[in-house]
Amino acid sequence: MTLCKLIFRNVKKNLQDYLIYFLTLMLSVSIFYAFNSIENQPALQNLRSTKQLLADQTGIYISILSVMIAVVLAFLILYANRFLQKRRKKELGIYLLLGMKKRKVSGIFAGETLCVGGISLVCGLGLGVILSQGLSLLALRLFAVDIEEFQMVFSTDALRKTVCCFALIFLLASLFNVKAVSREKLADLLNAGRRNDVSILKGKRVHIFFCLTAIACMALSGILIQRYGIIPSRRHPWIQAALALWLVGTVLFFFSVSSAVLKVLQSCSRIYLKKLNAFLCRQLGSRIRTDFLVLAAVSILLTVAVCGVSVGVSAAVTMNEASRAALPFDLNVLADVEISGDTDISVYLSSRGVQMEAYAERMEQISLYEGDLTYADLFEGQKVSLWPIDQEIPKIKVYIVSLSDFNRSLAMQGKEPVSLSEGEFLLNCNYKGTMEYIRAFLQTHETITLNGRALRSAASEPLNETYWMTSVGNNDRGTVIVPDSVIETGSFTKSDNVLLVKYRPDTDSEEVLQKMIPIGLEWETEGYRYTEKNMLNDLYYGAGALMVFLCCYIGLVFLLVCAVLLSLKQLTETADNVYRYGLLKKLGAPESWVNAALTKQIAVFFLAPLVPAVLFSGFAMGKITAVIEEFMNMHIASHTGFTVFLLLLVYGGYFLAACLSCRRMIRKPAGF
Repeated sequence: MTLCKLIFRNVKKNLQDYLIYFLTLMLSVSIFYAFNSIENQPALQNLRSTKQLLADQTGIYISILSVMIAVVLAFLILYANRFLQKRRKKELGIYLLLGMKKRKVSGIFAGETLCVGGISLVCGLGLGVILSQGLSLLALRLFAVDIEEFQMVFSTDALRKTVCCFALIFLLASLFNVKAVSREKLADLLNAGRRNDVSILKGKRVHIFFCLTAIACMALSGILIQRYGIIPSRRHPWIQAALALWLVGTVLFFFSVSSAVLKVLQSCSRIYLKKLNAFLCRQLGSRIRTDFLVLAAVSILLTVAVCGVSVGVSAAVTMNEASRAALPFDLNVLADVEISGDTDISVYLSSRGVQMEAYAERMEQISLYEGDLTYADLFEGQKVSLWPIDQEIPKIKVYIVSLSDFNRSLAMQGKEPVSLSEGEFLLNCNYKGTMEYIRAFLQTHETITLNGRALRSAASEPLNETYWMTSVGNNDRGTVIVPDSVIETGSFTKSDNVLLVKYRPDTDSEEVLQKMIPIGLEWETEGYRYTEKNMLNDLYYGAGALMVFLCCYIGLVFLLVCAVLLSLKQLTETADNVYRYGLLKKLGAPESWVNAALTKQIAVFFLAPLVPAVLFSGFAMGKITAVIEEFMNMHIASHTGFTVFLLLLVYGGYFLAACLSCRRMIRKPAGF
């Protein structure tokens, strides 16, 4: 029989063993292709300038992340290949027993790997083309592009990257198989799976020392991240040191913890000798010592997944909530009175070639004033804990606006006006960072003093309106609304004039924006700057798409990889040790004890990498969120419910599936 015929016959005969390996390869190929094909969607090539810039950045980040994903998928494939090789050891040993040379046996295994790899590459590309269309639709939704502009596309660039990447991975897998088979002894191949691994660490003190060192490294890493943040810096390399300590600590933890726990349990005979605990501890110790690098890698990937999904979802929910009421006008132009003077903004725009009357359906100019009231006065007597982006707020003077100007702004939005009696005031606030302090002030203070004049509160709750546009999520930290007579007689300083504009239905917003750009560039000398709805909208959706898409997608991929990896390991290990569970039953152990021991073993393997990942994520998420808040100038509320749901659904689902499958395996009569 020729070598090729033997390879194809073996693939067909061992189809059930190769099925998990094949599915792993196929899914990896499809994910990699779909992820890299998004930037080639034609509908993402014709966006407005702000969105186009962020869409281009998304493509750049995808290319960078593809390298990381390729490494992760290569690890997954090599690991799955290792499982498959272990399942086939006895068969390969029989080939050697029959007189076949190791070189030929290695060639058979390498050929089978390449055969399955080639088939999975073709099938994975077909599935990837389908998945890429769904991901392109998601990208268009995140970038707020009309779905009608979607086009089905086959990305040759993504095809080239996928084929080159996985051809290299398959080649590495084949070389790995050749090397592994050539180093195996015949006795080891024929008796594969019947020996526990021996600990390379001797002595209880050595085990405990390494375990405590691992915990110390991870604790120090968390302390450094809490103190110095999560952004790498050449001047302050503490974050690089923190990440290195985390990686070393994680590896050392899984390298030593099994032996340390085993030594402790052995010293507690009441626990160690109860039911099948002795068998369970030996099994766990053997497997963790063998696969400590795998568990460490899974823990690291889970940390990335938990942080990515939590931060991405929290940002998405917060931005969606903030955007609904943050952009009520199409354009507003602010004039700094100290620089520009107290002028009519529309007249100035006309002098600069922007005939706003030709674009606007309605315009209103309002004025913002300042008195002797600061935010520190509003926060007085309260225990204030401001977010990092708000540390300077107490020093800032509070804006004051007249009742008529505030009502004109509401009228442009189609809202009912508010009313005030003489000697009364209202507070408006729509920023979560100061809302609770503004509300507490109104509930504890009935009066306020502005430039020596006392005013009484007209409501115990602040208004929540956007009366001029600044940014999404961080618009009004607190504004005092007073009757017009207070402004006229109060000797307040006019700080800014704001022109509010609603476009006509046929207005080309891009044309207006292009004319406003030169005016905005002269802010320091002329004193005029603008906020344009479509520009903010594009920035919001573009930044949101970039953040949410990358965080959630990468987090979900890593979570799936971890769940599949652990499930695959448990299925393989259980299949290799069926005879041991059968022997326990023959020795008189009740089936419930055996099932309980198996379930505990699987639970430990799923929980061991998850616990340190969740603990470290708690340290890292706060710092990552702070960076995003500073970049987007808005507070991101924590929404961890979706992450917990995803963990229960994916991670918990694979755990249950692994338990049920492994129990079915040990119910079968064991041959030994």
